[in-house]
Parts: sequence; structure tokens; C-alpha cells
Amino acid sequence: MDYYFIKMRVRSKATAEDLMGYLFGRAATEPQYDFIVVPARYANAINIPLDLEYKDFMERFKKTRDKVLNEIPEAVELTDNFLNMVRLYIGKKGREVFSAELAAAVEREDGDLLHAALEELMRNWSNRIEMKISFKSMTLEELSVENFLSQMEDISEENIIEVLKRPDVKDTPEIFPIIDPIYGKSITEFDIGDKIFFVVLNPGSEEYRKKLETSFPSNFKNGETVQPFVGTLISKELIVGKRGGRYLLIKVDMGKGVIGKGIVSPSLKIMEDVERYAEKYTASSSDEELFKKVGRVAKEVLKETPSSNVKRVRKTKVSTSTVYTKSTGVDFFIALLATLLVIGLILIISYYFF
Repeated sequence: MDYYFIKMRVRSKATAEDLMGYLFGRAATEPQYDFIVVPARYANAINIPLDLEYKDFMERFKKTRDKVLNEIPEAVELTDNFLNMVRLYIGKKGREVFSAELAAAVEREDGDLLHAALEELMRNWSNRIEMKISFKSMTLEELSVENFLSQMEDISEENIIEVLKRPDVKDTPEIFPIIDPIYGKSITEFDIGDKIFFVVLNPGSEEYRKKLETSFPSNFKNGETVQPFVGTLISKELIVGKRGGRYLLIKVDMGKGVIGKGIVSPSLKIMEDVERYAEKYTASSSDEELFKKVGRVAKEVLKETPSSNVKRVRKTKVSTSTVYTKSTGVDFFIALLATLLVIGLILIISYYFF
């Protein structure tokens, strides 16, 4: 597991407020997080499905957050106060400690443990809550595949497809950078000559396939990437879709006289740290199966070449989330008191009338 991703929907029964948000990170690092808080009467405004995949949820959340804060004045102060509370809590508890608790719970798929950690956080907001959480562990490979699939859905525009048919890129290998959502940077921040880490999604023509297998026996076997490549960025070209989407066509020198191509959204964060790369991919050979998975998923959406199949791309879930719901706070105590009160009344009535 490289990352944990936690989505949550919480209702405060004490203050009649609803919140939606997420926490994303890895053990021993400060988590990324964001939330929206609204009065309960606006609960439907933040009704984002918890079963959405990482990229879809993040895009939906950002749009919802912008809309809510622009249209519901009360939400601005409520959200700011809550985020400030979260910041103070994490600072007091310890960023690494809090993140380690979340990571451990997600990795074990322990909903009770995760709920307890989040309940402690929420106690500073309300002592009567109903909380629904969805969580999953994620690898860099899964993030890369998910972003690739999502992007291929977005770029099915004729002018972008035509770019992939140009003579200078038509038969060359199709590549996609390794995604690193916390430490990575946008492709726009890479300079020509910078190193870039990527997987081969499609070897291109038969000539290139044979050349890849011969020139890179440890990286490329039987039509699949089994280890990531390290190449040199040699060109970036802006492509604007008919609906206004902006992408970059990149060319990467893979070595051995092979040039790879890729279409990358500037919104993606791409791995750029050589030490991070070495830590994850050269410490052991256990990642071979993960990269085979990348190749298999890519083949599902690119049977021959991306230019001829991009319109047939369908959304594929890499893994599923675990959803966990529980009410907390003083509700149980209140229910117990109510039960005891009813029993007491019954005993009194029985004493006087029977």
C-alpha cells in the first residue's frame, strides 16, 4: 500500500450540520484533506456518492465545494471553522502519528479502528454524530491506471485523435507517466532534458515491439511493462480540445533509439524524485506483478493503437472501497436513560395500580 484514501459523510445531530470530505496520504507523512460543512437544510448540496473512484471523487468534490461556497454564505464560515479545528487537532496529535493511525486502519481494512480515529477528530466538532466512511488502500500503479483510463475518456475528440495519427508519432510506443499525487509535479513544470518515469501502455508497431523486447529485456516482456522505464523528456506540445480541454503531447527518449509518445493532462502530478523512484522500484523485484497489471488493464482499452480505439474506452474500477457506517456520541447514553425512565414508570404504575 502506498496511499490511503478516506471519504466521509458526517451529520452532527447536536448542531444540525452536515459535512463531506476526504483524507488522503501515506504513513509517516502529513495527510492531505479537505471538507465542506453546510447547515443540515442544505445537506443535498453536498450529496457526493462515496463509491466514486479517486479521480472522479476529487473532481466532483472540487466542483461541489466551489459551488457551495459561492452559493451558500453560511457554508463559508462553517467550513473555515471546521478546517481550522482539523488543522489544530492534527498539529496537537502529531501529523505523522495521525497519518500512521489512518494508514494502519485502512491497510488492515479495520472499519472499527478507523472509525475510532475519526470519531476522536470529530469530537472537537460535535459529540453527537452519524458518520459514513469509505476507504481504500491504493498503489502508485493503481493511481496511474485510474488516471490513464479517466483521461482516455476525456480526450475522445477528433482533433486530439488526429494528433495521434501524425506520421511522427503514429507507430511509436504509447507511454504514460507514473503518478505521484503527493510529491509529484505537473508535466508543465518539467523542462526539456528532465528525467521522466513511465510505463509502456502499447508498444506500437511490430517493429517497435521487437526492439523494446530486445533492447529492454528487464523492463519489457511479452508485450507488457514489468518494470517502469526512465527516459528523457525531449518535447512538449500543447493540444487544445474542441471543448476546451488542454493536454500536452510529450515525446520521451527511452534510449536505444526508441522515442515514446504520450498525452498527459497538466492537472496530474507526475513522479519526478529520483530517490522516490529508487526507493519504490529498485529495492525489490516484487513490483513485477503490479506492472503486469498495468499492462493488462491498458490492453483492455487499447487493443491495437490508442488512435483507433480511444472512442471505445470504458471506465474500469481498479479496486473497490470499503464502506462503513456508524452512529456515535451520546446517542446510546440518551437511549439508555430513556429506556430506564420507561421501566421506572412501568414499575411505579405497577406498584400503585396492581
